[in-house]
Amino acid sequence: DVRGEQTETLLAGSLAKALCCILLITESWNFCVFFVIKAAEDSALQYMNFMNVIFAAQKQSVLIDACVLDSDSGLLQQACDITGGIYLKVPHMPSLLQYLLWVFLPDQEQRSQLVLPPPVHVDYRAACFCHRNLIEIGYVCSVCLSIFCNFSPICSTCETAFKISLPPVMKAKKKKSKLA
Repeated sequence: DVRGEQTETLLAGSLAKALCCILLITESWNFCVFFVIKAAEDSALQYMNFMNVIFAAQKQSVLIDACVLDSDSGLLQQACDITGGIYLKVPHMPSLLQYLLWVFLPDQEQRSQLVLPPPVHVDYRAACFCHRNLIEIGYVCSVCLSIFCNFSPICSTCETAFKISLPPVMKAKKKKSKLA
């Protein structure tokens, strides 16, 4: 029983399963779109899985459209931007049906002829692999491209050991004594 408990959404897994289903029938379709209506908060725990699904969708030319009802979603902003889909945070909830029909119903050809909402500024911060927190500056493993918020001499993902090159130590010069 999960009533009263806060649980994580399974968006990354759902999109991955939908992508698998789309790939089975994609030969007969030339326009595939995933449409996500989201009212929950982003989960940093899903970041890696979600990004993998986004890049797989991009490779298969599948658009991801997102209609966000509550707070903005950085993950869905990235998904829509990378795949060429539309991201919309509904500004006025009583107009939800109008937004759904106007923005998301038209196909790709019709979208180019419509005046759609302007694209949003996309937050491209990455989540560190150690704490799953969004970071602006971090350390990247040169072998597996894992991102970390703190430096470690051994990558916790692929266990690569990094050689740390320290600056050369300069010997202190002795002062010449002046003869007076």
